[in-house]
Amino acid sequence: MADSHKRQGDMPEDTEGKLGLSAADLEEEEYIDEIYEIIDAVVPRTDDPTLPASTARVWFLGLVFGSMICAANTIFTYRTNSFTISAFVTVLLAYPCGLLMAKVLPHGLLNPGPFNYKEHALIYVMTSCMAATPYALYNIVGQKYQLYQTDLSLIAAFGFAIVTQCFGYGFAGLTRRYLVRPAAMLWPSNLATIAMLNSLHGRDDGAGSRYPMSRFKFFWLTASAMFFYQLLPSYVMPMIGALSVICWFTNNKSDNKLAMTGPSANCTTPSLPPLWAMLNQFIGTWVFLWIVVPICFYTNAFGNDQDIAKTSVRGFALNTPSTYNKNGVRIANTNFVIRNPDDTNSLILNQTFYDESKPILITSYFAMEYTNSFVVFVAALVHVGIWYGKDIWHRFRATLKDLDKDDIHATLMDAYPEVPDWWFILVLVATTVIGISVCQWGGFDLPWWGTILAMLLALISIIPIGTIQAISGQQIGLNVMSEFLIGLLLPGRISAVMAFKTFSYMAMYQGLSLVADMKLGHYLKVPPRAMFMAQLVSTVLSAIISTGTAAAIYESFGKRTVPVSPQYPAGFVWLMQEQDDASGWSSNNYNTFLSAGAIWGAIGPARFFGPDSPYFKTLLGFAVGLILPIIPWYLHKLQPNSFWHLVNIPLIFIFPAFSGARRSDLITPLIIAIGVNYFIKKYRHTWWKKYAYVMSAAFDSGTGVMLIILFFMVNFNAQYQMPFPSWFMNSGDAERCLPDITLTCMEHETMGNAYGNKFEAEQDPSCQ
Repeated sequence: MADSHKRQGDMPEDTEGKLGLSAADLEEEEYIDEIYEIIDAVVPRTDDPTLPASTARVWFLGLVFGSMICAANTIFTYRTNSFTISAFVTVLLAYPCGLLMAKVLPHGLLNPGPFNYKEHALIYVMTSCMAATPYALYNIVGQKYQLYQTDLSLIAAFGFAIVTQCFGYGFAGLTRRYLVRPAAMLWPSNLATIAMLNSLHGRDDGAGSRYPMSRFKFFWLTASAMFFYQLLPSYVMPMIGALSVICWFTNNKSDNKLAMTGPSANCTTPSLPPLWAMLNQFIGTWVFLWIVVPICFYTNAFGNDQDIAKTSVRGFALNTPSTYNKNGVRIANTNFVIRNPDDTNSLILNQTFYDESKPILITSYFAMEYTNSFVVFVAALVHVGIWYGKDIWHRFRATLKDLDKDDIHATLMDAYPEVPDWWFILVLVATTVIGISVCQWGGFDLPWWGTILAMLLALISIIPIGTIQAISGQQIGLNVMSEFLIGLLLPGRISAVMAFKTFSYMAMYQGLSLVADMKLGHYLKVPPRAMFMAQLVSTVLSAIISTGTAAAIYESFGKRTVPVSPQYPAGFVWLMQEQDDASGWSSNNYNTFLSAGAIWGAIGPARFFGPDSPYFKTLLGFAVGLILPIIPWYLHKLQPNSFWHLVNIPLIFIFPAFSGARRSDLITPLIIAIGVNYFIKKYRHTWWKKYAYVMSAAFDSGTGVMLIILFFMVNFNAQYQMPFPSWFMNSGDAERCLPDITLTCMEHETMGNAYGNKFEAEQDPSCQ
């Protein structure tokens, strides 16, 4: 490591030069030295400015892979259980493609030389921007299709998606001197990607080592195995993906409410998060799903929990995002809203229907999900404050002092032209103007001051929350607080509340995602202007592809004419809405978002969580979040060598899925996590270091490809669906919690409606 590349703080320690420093300054120096130890483990202190970055093959591979992952992840938003393909997959897929293009293409514009790590990093950044589906999809699908706002044009939808994706871009650029350039802003999430890029472009991936198989070969073998395996739980024998042991012994009993879900074999990437994080999350999930939620249900903690859905097939409801009236009868969210007679772009609360149905009820699970979201918001602030507060303060002070005293990586980056601030200001002004126009006149009902307020909320929060994320790796979301704020300011206006939530949440979330990618480019010395164009183009393109794909998939299922009613105000029903949980494509995330819109927007937080509401007690979550994180912190102070520093209250209280998702995934992922991140990491560390992340990406890829094939082969044509024939491990209910006679009827109905046929329930004795 050349001495010329060392910053002054990394020269041999000059004790005489430090004699004049205060204790606080010395501590800050130690923090910076600690940061450099972490960075130096994976980031070289050298750079070759002659290496090309923004090349033709970068744009080709980045946009092709990004478009494929973007479209696939958009389709996956309709799944009952959430699933996404990580952008990390492209780190592996782009490598052989880049090498091949460097070998076969003629030298020149299309082939500037050997495929290098800067090109590889830029491809990853582009696909990373495109892999995350726009949050705006939930607004667009919710309003245009689920609430039948048929006059919401796709042009306005495209504009809304682009604006909300790019809204935070201006903030990201304007805060880069605070969140990117200083060495104290670590952004630890980038280090694994850098390590993988280093290994692929180094010399430690071939034969001669203890594990001679290349990462690329291992990736394809593992992805292929997962591809073929996924056919079993997703099509042939779904029961192995939802093993509910208790249901096997209680399904024919008159009261099987204790048949809670058990272990699953349908998992993808449990090896990616650290083991301690997985343990916190799974312990929290077990406690809440197997203890807290059943207790709330049996004690009627929220008023009439046991009366909800008494007339349904199961006779009760625990895990669903639906809303119910005072008698426990399910309500379609379309019933809550009507067109504003004074403004046809506005959807407002149907006050007459609300007065007839109140109090509006939700299941015990859904209520606890809200309680936990309140806990997590406050607990994350408290947890970060008490565990990282001193660290953050010293590093922030060091950052302020170091703004004009660049470290080696910032010095090396000075060799490249910086992106002028006015580029980011132009993006911010343009997205603000277009956002106001789209919301005001495009059908999203958010007044101009609402867009400005969302911008100010993001502007105030991005630096402090970004500082916390850059140092601790933990992000604190604004979605709950933004819903609370706008729900109080604009009660009864569901579209406005959902639009404000998307604007404020995405301005910060997308802004910090872009900042993290900028830091990756900073570490790997990717020219800032090449990074700017790659991020901006891929972000805009992803919004267009996602919106178009989501609309095309929804409309491709077709619609069925029905009488005009409050539930179906347009006189038809989209067949996508009739996909049930058993199909695996019930649009659960969209249903949850719309129910949240009805609760926070149409009904409003003052009504739904007010003193007269059965859900007023959920607000105790704020107090719990304030107090609970202090307990493990204090116990750690008393017992420094104990496990208390691994207890993370925000992770324990985070539900790993939306209401309505199948909850039979509580055992097998943990077994894999312990096996990979404890036993293999401890006893076969070289194998773990080389293959663990590759295995995770391979699981994602193999699973994703099979799910896409099955979606188009089995579910895509609503008039001609092709389910696997019913048998014991492919019944109407994968968990087999329902009585056998009910399962038989459901199996007959599924197969009776398959392959273009029509099932007549009245002609089947088992359905009488």
